[in-house]
Amino acid sequence: MMKMPKLFWPLRAVFLMPAFIFLTYPLIAQETVIKGQVTDKNNKPLANAQITFHDLSKGTKFSVKTRKDGTYIKIGLPPSIYKVTVSSEGYFSFETNLQIDFGREQIFNFILEKMPPKLEDDPDFKQGIKYFEAGQYDYAVASFKRAAEKLPESIEANFNLAICYLRLHKAAEAIDILEKILNLRNDIPEIYIALGEAFFNRSETEKAISSFRRALELQPANYRIFYDLGIIYYKIDQLEAAITSFEQALKLKPEFPSAYYQLGLTFIKKGDFPRAIEALEKFLQLEPDAREASQVKMIIEELKKK
Repeated sequence: MMKMPKLFWPLRAVFLMPAFIFLTYPLIAQETVIKGQVTDKNNKPLANAQITFHDLSKGTKFSVKTRKDGTYIKIGLPPSIYKVTVSSEGYFSFETNLQIDFGREQIFNFILEKMPPKLEDDPDFKQGIKYFEAGQYDYAVASFKRAAEKLPESIEANFNLAICYLRLHKAAEAIDILEKILNLRNDIPEIYIALGEAFFNRSETEKAISSFRRALELQPANYRIFYDLGIIYYKIDQLEAAITSFEQALKLKPEFPSAYYQLGLTFIKKGDFPRAIEALEKFLQLEPDAREASQVKMIIEELKKK
């Protein structure tokens, strides 16, 4: 009888399979699993949000995106401290540091805050700009009002509304809005300049001076602020303060015709005719075709006679 050959492969299989199972299962069990969900403040899931894990010790990065229901899963992150960045279009990015441990399932949920709509894309704001440029301030007020109602904390929408009220000589309305803006931001010189103009239009000169001085603290090299202060001091007969303000404006901007004109008028009011003539002649030199040119020439002739 012929002997059948021995079959070794089943025996090998018996020994290999348990070895294979032994080697594989513990490795799977030790994998780190990071999962969770990304939502907004209203618990709305955010799909396609990107989550980036930046290993601070090695500099390597791993990324994953959320599914339709806002959930994500990342398997196999090496244990380390990670800087985690979560971002989604239309939302503010979120960053935090997380400790990822070895062989554990860890759940991290993230909540993103929605960005406000861009003001320049708002149709009412854009329409308000068009009306303002056309000098149609009443219509501009209506448009900027609607924009400000939608974005009540928008500095620009409220500021433009206040400027429209100033152009319409509605100083009280402008002051109300500008003071509201100061509750949001108190470090913008333009707000104080507009407020100074509004107070000046209401003959509240002390408040106007205080506003312009605050603007100068924030922007000490602004020649226009010195000029505006000079006008106020001239109006209330504080002539030395007016002269100092106009001269300071000219130090910052030597070729400033209006400052020479106002300086000349201030010297006339003070009775210093030679310096008045000097200032007014400088004005004519810089602005020979000015609307006031013929009148200034007559004043100079009269002053020379005196």
